[in-house]
Amino acid sequence: MNYYERIKKLTENVSTTLIDFSEERGKSRTPTQASSNFITNKEQGNWAENLVNRAINENSKNFIAIKYGKSDDLIAGQKGFNEFYQEFQDELDIIGKRPDILIFKKSDYKEELGNDISQIPHSSITEYVKKAIAGIEVLTTTENSKNY
Repeated sequence: MNYYERIKKLTENVSTTLIDFSEERGKSRTPTQASSNFITNKEQGNWAENLVNRAINENSKNFIAIKYGKSDDLIAGQKGFNEFYQEFQDELDIIGKRPDILIFKKSDYKEELGNDISQIPHSSITEYVKKAIAGIEVLTTTENSKNY
């Protein structure tokens, strides 16, 4: 059973009192501005993702980390952000949030796609993504650092 199949099976066991996947997700409003705190946390997150990605790729003989999660330099209020945000919302309805990093066996790695597939439409890489053995969501904020 591959990663995709395991996740799909796990979601079937989630109680509908927690979340009902058959219910349509409500659309959120497009943010109109970004705070300096948001921008700082975004940069910290990018740094942490790159650190994890490099650590895996520089130390693993059998696995490779690929950037997968949506990330864009656009922030609320900038030209093009509305379109980016709406495309992101549409993708959330189809596949949910992409993990920041996917881990592949080196034998499954497609060199022609490179180490960053974050800008490739999911519909173009669905079968490739299913070959991932794990997904990693990297989270870092100043507030979290106080807890650990």
